[in-house]
Amino acid sequence: MPGSLTMMAEKKKSVGDLTDKELKGKKVLIRCDLNVPLDGKKITDDTRIRASVATVKHLLDKGARVAVSSHLGR
Repeated sequence: MPGSLTMMAEKKKSVGDLTDKELKGKKVLIRCDLNVPLDGKKITDDTRIRASVATVKHLLDKGARVAVSSHLGR
């Protein structure tokens, strides 16, 4: 159609798709689901925390400066 705007969707990327050049020296903010079950102040299952470590390590190894955000509870 004349005068219409055509938009092309870009394929969704994961952290592993980003190149060294795209990450080196960049500041990266990642939101991790770190809600863990607690018994008082003691963590009873740290599975979600351990699952996030690989992503953070990958970004750091590629030269990114990483900040992790999350929340506790609702």
